[in-house]
Amino acid sequence: MTAAKRKTPAHVTMASLLIGTMASGMAIVLDTAGFWLSWDRVVNAWTDQLGTGMREVERPAVLVAVILVSYLLPMLVLRTPQWWRRAILWVSFTLVALAWWPVLALASWKIEPCMPMSALLWSGLCAMIYAQRHELPCEADGKNQEQMVVPTGIEPSPTIES
Repeated sequence: MTAAKRKTPAHVTMASLLIGTMASGMAIVLDTAGFWLSWDRVVNAWTDQLGTGMREVERPAVLVAVILVSYLLPMLVLRTPQWWRRAILWVSFTLVALAWWPVLALASWKIEPCMPMSALLWSGLCAMIYAQRHELPCEADGKNQEQMVVPTGIEPSPTIES
């Protein structure tokens, strides 16, 4: 491999913490600024048809979900080898998050989904870009294992031909 094509070694834990902090910070600041208000109203238009007894999900619970997904997704993505596996992980997280919104609505809980979804999408995108540009330890181990022969000290037994 030439020096121009060599990837920088990755620091998985530090990168995960920085990506999670950036994603959760971005989502919280944009929510505090009111950026999601019109989008949340459009997305939750059908929950208004379910009746007036909808309970609001408390803001601390939404913040915990934002912080959890912002840190957990990059940590899992950066510890997963191969690009297609990382993409499946990111899409799976996104689909599960999208599926919880109507489930909570049918259980009479009203949540504004734009802030958690933006944190999930941004942290996944940043983790995927970081994984493409750095040599992850999980991928470096796979390359070394193919080239490495481990002696076991056990000699194969001779076969008896009849």
